[in-house]
Amino acid sequence: MSQIGVIESWDDAKGFGFIRCNNLKQQVFIHISAFNTKLRPVAGDSVEFDLVNKRGKVHAENARLLKSSATQKIAQGKKTKASNKIKTSSNPLILLIAVSFIGVFALAYSLAILPLWPFVYISIISLMTLLTFAWDKRAARNNSWRISEARLHLLSLLGGWPGALLAQQWLRHKSAKGRFKVILWLAIISNITICAGLVYFAEQQQLININLA
Repeated sequence: MSQIGVIESWDDAKGFGFIRCNNLKQQVFIHISAFNTKLRPVAGDSVEFDLVNKRGKVHAENARLLKSSATQKIAQGKKTKASNKIKTSSNPLILLIAVSFIGVFALAYSLAILPLWPFVYISIISLMTLLTFAWDKRAARNNSWRISEARLHLLSLLGGWPGALLAQQWLRHKSAKGRFKVILWLAIISNITICAGLVYFAEQQQLININLA
């Protein structure tokens, strides 16, 4: 049975929400899989759908978004918000920090302070993080499935933060969100502190071995 209603609430991260219809007393559950389009719905969108009742549970299927003033207002609001974002330029110092961190591991290997694997690991995890940021930026432009900020932060915490900084500077992704940047820099400081300690103890162990020899 075809119905027309308005999406009253929508959780984009979980991919579901609830529709309000004037001729129905209860809200109708709708999942993202009910839409036959790549467009992501938002609260306030009008939607046409088939009402399905399975075992007393009502949900929507075969849904399609309709043009509505609510959708246009939300879109206009997003454009205004985007235009009000602070435009940031690339910071050579930040790029230097990202590249230097990887360079330290290369130098430590060349001086026989550390084995090769830390340099290889940091290089690979940084590249993975950079590509993940690029994928998320592409998803944001195409209005498709996004990568959660928690996963982006986890990659940075695991040592991929040079790739995150390069993504912020080169791709201009996650470069204007204050809370995200604060958490990222906390991960960076933690990483640098831990890695500096590892390099220091490895160097001290090397000196001990030389003295014993």
